[in-house]
Amino acid sequence: MFLRKVESKRKSGYTHTTVQLVESYRNEEGKSRTRILYHFGPLDKFLQADADKLVDSVLKMKGEVFLDHLEKFGSAKNFGDLFTIFRILKELKFFQEIEKIKESETRIEFDLVGHINALISNRINDPSSKLKLLSWLELVYLPELKSSGINYNNLLRSMDFLIKHKKRLEDRLAESVLSIFDLSLRMCFYDMTSSYFETNNLSDSDIRCYGYSRDNRSDRVQVTIGVVMTEEGIPIAHYVFPGNTADVSTLQEVVKDIKDRFGDFREVSIVTDKGMTSDKNIDYLLSGDHSFIVGESKTKKISREILSEANTEQEDKESGFTYEKVVPYKYEVDGIKRLCNLRYVYSFNPETYRLNAEKFKVKLADYEEKLSEINVKDIDSADKYSQLKSWLKSHGMVKWFDLSIQGDVVISKSKDSVLSSVQAGFGWFLIKSNLSWEWNKEELVSGYKTLWKVEHGFRELKHSFDIRPMYHWTERRIRAHVFLCFIGMVATSVIEKRLKDSGIDMSWEKCLYEMRKIKVIDYRTKSGIYGHAINEISKQQEKLFRAVGCPKPKLGHL
Repeated sequence: MFLRKVESKRKSGYTHTTVQLVESYRNEEGKSRTRILYHFGPLDKFLQADADKLVDSVLKMKGEVFLDHLEKFGSAKNFGDLFTIFRILKELKFFQEIEKIKESETRIEFDLVGHINALISNRINDPSSKLKLLSWLELVYLPELKSSGINYNNLLRSMDFLIKHKKRLEDRLAESVLSIFDLSLRMCFYDMTSSYFETNNLSDSDIRCYGYSRDNRSDRVQVTIGVVMTEEGIPIAHYVFPGNTADVSTLQEVVKDIKDRFGDFREVSIVTDKGMTSDKNIDYLLSGDHSFIVGESKTKKISREILSEANTEQEDKESGFTYEKVVPYKYEVDGIKRLCNLRYVYSFNPETYRLNAEKFKVKLADYEEKLSEINVKDIDSADKYSQLKSWLKSHGMVKWFDLSIQGDVVISKSKDSVLSSVQAGFGWFLIKSNLSWEWNKEELVSGYKTLWKVEHGFRELKHSFDIRPMYHWTERRIRAHVFLCFIGMVATSVIEKRLKDSGIDMSWEKCLYEMRKIKVIDYRTKSGIYGHAINEISKQQEKLFRAVGCPKPKLGHL
């Protein structure tokens, strides 16, 4: 297809030139012919009125423009990182699942996928309140969405939709992740964290409660959050509990839920920390034929005995050391008493030992200073005793010293046996497991240490995704807010795993920062054509798109 000039001479000697749009074809005899598709009219009028518009329109479709045709540039909006997030979630079939559910939700007439994409992208890109999100939309270009179509009330309705269908959508994400990475659920890592609220205005049935705070904000109400991850560090499920929920009380509920979702769970090992460990939970896991690796407290009698043996066997404190002991364990299933062997494994890290010893010295020095400070105060001796007792309790040292009052001062005497026991545990951590001897003690330790990936995920929830402060107070909106952060964790975990699998040593934050440099730019040509263009994509950015499994952004993706 091409443009052709046609000249014809008039009797007056004037040459009349017209422009035609022509295509080549072959007739039935196989001979090459041309046919006219469109007459543009006289050449001078075409060049004056239509040529620039035609060229600019064609270039607009290609995402290109002649610089000397431009009249003005408009805004440049962030696009590359948001495009990546969108494509990852589409690959996980998340948005497709939303569309399927929406078909039965006849009352939803707005762009549900667009609103949910805006909520997730904002949470990853620039976490803010739902009202501030509307301002953020002015600075970004979301794929397949016009920001003018986003409505605040519809954002809230979208959150309600998410939490209403939480289980189905979460299952869709988990199934897609396990499928695209061809993962077998060999281990499940479960841990908990908490997130507090600035307000203390509560209702009788509020999910926000006072409880043990991982943020050292016992003065604030909170919710507790549990996350289950694969051994590759990809989240597959999350839970929101009232803020006063004890970690240990959640394990059975979570194991049952995961078992219901993923079928036969007996081949999957549960890995969790000592906060989840109780005889009741161990009995539950054993009665269900579940294998496990769990953290264990060093203060229990059996733990202290094994620690003493480990310290005796250890040659020095300068190198790593692992000690194992098998201990018989009795439990009951349906009224029938059973006996099994549990493997207790102590692992020693010399660097942790040095850090523990240094902190111990600092704590003792701080205590001596506080003791002197309180004793010289001009207050009643009973108040001095109370203040010192409170200080020791807040620093986890209340069992280390005996306090007594003599005259107007407080006398402190260290409990040497307690301090020796504390020092004996420096550098050690303890796990117990019922895994078979196919796993040696070092592999058990390595498996347990993978739990750090869940803790890393919690740090991302709190910092990268700014799970707090929460601007919601109803239970369903709080749960929906946490769900949005969880979806962001899944998408960014996929990005990070693919970067690692491609041999690229880069965090997902750094990757998306590089992609954020890809902008969508508005422009207007001198011929009056309005369009969008994408700035040049560097070789480094192309490499990152290939690594995370996304196509290079083109104009057709807008």
